[in-house]
Amino acid sequence: MVKDAASRGYERGSEAYRSARPSYHPTIIDQLVRRAAGDPVVELGAGTGILTAELIARGVDVIAVEPVDAMRQALIQVVGEANVRDGTAEDIPVASDAAGAVIAAQSFHWFDPHRALHEISRILRSGGQLLTVWNVRDESVPWVAACTEVVDRYAGDTPRYRTMNWRRAIESDGRFVLDDERSTPNPQLANAERVVTRALSTSFIAALPDDEQAEVAEQIRQIVEGMGERFDYPYRSELQAWVLSP
Repeated sequence: MVKDAASRGYERGSEAYRSARPSYHPTIIDQLVRRAAGDPVVELGAGTGILTAELIARGVDVIAVEPVDAMRQALIQVVGEANVRDGTAEDIPVASDAAGAVIAAQSFHWFDPHRALHEISRILRSGGQLLTVWNVRDESVPWVAACTEVVDRYAGDTPRYRTMNWRRAIESDGRFVLDDERSTPNPQLANAERVVTRALSTSFIAALPDDEQAEVAEQIRQIVEGMGERFDYPYRSELQAWVLSP
């Protein structure tokens, strides 16, 4: 199932997403590779391949599943068609008991959790892992909080990481047990236009008419005006590792 905000926004904003979204901290990627070693891995909602490319470069056997056509085409350009499949977390195009791990990077909040967890359980082997991965902006920093306030005016009921509904769904499912959790700062060198592009890559902002997108962009520029040619965009990378109970 693809939410309307995701399908419309990411169709229009796939290039902004690819250029503005950061990769994950190397220590988080190291943990993913360690947990995925020797097993086929299914990445759900792989987007433009930000994480997929890192995993493949490190020798991980990845099946990348992405439902939005524009994102999927960008993904194919990065990792090759052989690694990519059209599908959703609620209808995964992978055989039962075929995967040692399932990764959802910046995507689980988009899923219908009941249906997705049923499908993830189906394709995972006993003892397999569900790995949720995130890059989270540090909104304790005033200018980041101000940018978030501008963007959030347009959010409506769009699913968000910060509600933690995705996490409560996994915790209450009963089939998955939290095995590890890590968080590490992941600051990214940025400038004003990169911050603007990051805002425009947000699903519901990318779905706005051009004039409203331009208004958002101008408000974000005003917030970061005077911060210099280069400055850190404060993120942290998170990993939660859940093991499928026998």
